[in-house]
Amino acid sequence: MKLVARELRLSKNTVRKYVRSLRAPQHGGIERECRLAPYRYHIDGWLRQSPRITAVRIGALLRERVDEDLQISERSLREYVANRRREIVAREAFVRALYVPGDQMQFDFTPVKLILCGVLTVVQLFVARLSYSGKLFARVSLHADQPALFAGLLGAVVHFGGVPRVGVFDNAKIAVVKILRGRNREENEAFRAFCGGLALAVEFAAPAKGNEKGGVEGACGFVEDNVFRPIPECESLEECNTTLLRFCERDERRRSSVHHETIGERFSRERSRLRPLSTPLPAPCVRRNARINKFAEVICETNRYSVPSRWAHRDAIIELFENRLRFIVEDQCVAEFPRCPGRNQRMLDVRHALDLLEFKHRSVERAEIIAESRLPAPFMVLHERLFAEDRRHAGRAFVAVLRLLQTYSSDVVAECVSQALACGTLDPAAIALLVRQRTAPIPPAVALLALRTPEGLQRPQVDLARYDLASLTERSS
Repeated sequence: MKLVARELRLSKNTVRKYVRSLRAPQHGGIERECRLAPYRYHIDGWLRQSPRITAVRIGALLRERVDEDLQISERSLREYVANRRREIVAREAFVRALYVPGDQMQFDFTPVKLILCGVLTVVQLFVARLSYSGKLFARVSLHADQPALFAGLLGAVVHFGGVPRVGVFDNAKIAVVKILRGRNREENEAFRAFCGGLALAVEFAAPAKGNEKGGVEGACGFVEDNVFRPIPECESLEECNTTLLRFCERDERRRSSVHHETIGERFSRERSRLRPLSTPLPAPCVRRNARINKFAEVICETNRYSVPSRWAHRDAIIELFENRLRFIVEDQCVAEFPRCPGRNQRMLDVRHALDLLEFKHRSVERAEIIAESRLPAPFMVLHERLFAEDRRHAGRAFVAVLRLLQTYSSDVVAECVSQALACGTLDPAAIALLVRQRTAPIPPAVALLALRTPEGLQRPQVDLARYDLASLTERSS
């Protein structure tokens, strides 16, 4: 024992305690009475009278009504009140719910992490779950807004092959404008219209009562554990949604520990009880009114989008989808863009301003729409050389090259611009000729044997039967 104590640099008594005891020696702490113990009667009374009273309010009441000189830390006050609350206030009990096929669907959003194009990104996971069978549908989006909610609901009912009787959602602002007394809610007009197009009645859970839609709450964690841990890598949201769809299909083989049946077996019975989809299905978009400004741009969610310059100073309707936007003016779509993922961003198309730039050609040199249109590099090299060579006519010449983008793809025009620059020419006509030569269709090769000879040039056929071969032979001899 002395040798062990010497090697471990411990007291012999400590080593002896370790040897004689089955566990490490415990420090015998001195139990001290809390400073709030003398006020226990008052604290318990307030907790019984108002179970949801806060510790801060109890501390204020103690100083106001009992002891003005009470000195207690906020942490100690919270701990003591929490301990007394656990002993006095009974914890909430719950009732198990029983569902019938086709009766209810629960849906919700939850944030998850995803490596998108090499960048760690927080995306919103939408999960819908049929309460009877446990059948899942999941997809991700960049935002948890109304277009994402509408796309998720539409994808869910299409995936399930029908619409349940009722859907259960929380009190998010994208669906609820105001929480009224009891279960009444003032719903958002766009949300109410979309659910009406699906013929889906929606009920809302009580505030801070996640247990009322506990099925989808657990499903969100289940999908996150099985798909997003460890953090996956994807090149696009469509790739991630394809992975989620395959996971939901594989999940049908999972056997429930409660019902002792697979998800697919219960879903096969529930599918026939779902109501058929409405025709046509509502578009998963939100429509907003907007004004096109003097720069022929529309501002949506702090982001700027260009439209053709002839529609400046007009009223427009924005159709905001999950990943794209459409701008409607006088019942026609004048522009369509991918949706900007962030805020205060620009999405400009130089083709929208060609007529304006041709008229105001001196503005071409510093036009923002040219710099922000994400043109290929050869265009910007041509822009720089044109203004360095002839500033007076450079604007019209560059617009003439940009006109080619209305007919041909930017990649083809960029290759021809690079070829022209390599040849030392900046002439827009030469660039247009190169584009036409590159895109002109090559006529198919025709075999000469397949060509028919005109009737006037055909050689007459010789009929040997019309000649007396015997007489011809005698004459020749």
